[in-house]
Amino acid sequence: MASLLDRIARRISPIRVQPKFPGAIDSYPSTLLSIDQHAPPPRRLIDLTFKAVYAAMDEVNLDHLRRERASVPEWFSIWPGEHYLLLAALVKVMQPRVAIEIGTDSGLSALCMKQYLPADGRIVTFDLIPWQQVDGKDLVESDFADGRLEQRLVDLGDPAKFEANRELIASAELFFIDGPKNVTFEESLMRQLATVNFAKPPILMFDDTRLPSMLKFWRELTYPKLDLTSFGHWSGTGLVELAGA
Repeated sequence: MASLLDRIARRISPIRVQPKFPGAIDSYPSTLLSIDQHAPPPRRLIDLTFKAVYAAMDEVNLDHLRRERASVPEWFSIWPGEHYLLLAALVKVMQPRVAIEIGTDSGLSALCMKQYLPADGRIVTFDLIPWQQVDGKDLVESDFADGRLEQRLVDLGDPAKFEANRELIASAELFFIDGPKNVTFEESLMRQLATVNFAKPPILMFDDTRLPSMLKFWRELTYPKLDLTSFGHWSGTGLVELAGA
């Protein structure tokens, strides 16, 4: 009797030979058998990933956050598995003068990024809820004292509000996108970003790309992209270069 793997291989081999995307694969509508939309080879992303992974292993240290703030959970420094070390490493490697975060929540991601910004760098984090009102917040007032961290209570999925922040957005080199994951917001954001005249194509780091609500959105992105889940967050981490779609 053929092994289970042999039987599976026979069943999916026609799909490999004659993929029928876009669209469903006959009677196999499984996310496991889905393929991403074609995107240009992510050469820049591969180079950036190598540097960031090595930096996360050897150069990034966020232990002080756990020591100094009782609100910071023990699991935040797990890596791979959580995204914080990789996110901090990405900032360390890229040295963006402007980084934008979408989804402040407790503020822990913003703190990790801020630690490795260049001296003249800043982070603007967008949310609909003031950080002071978040249960288990990790931010304190002094984190904003030097002007390198700012929160704006703005919905960037709203084209009018996006337009009001266009000048800031156009100056950003790195985006960390940890928004609502309802796809409506993410699709609106991507449409708006496509209208911005960036000096250099920015890098977008998406969180939670393997959540059911995000799978289709991620797979349909036609920009250069790279799945970094094995090096980042267990629920999905993906890098996108906003160029060449």
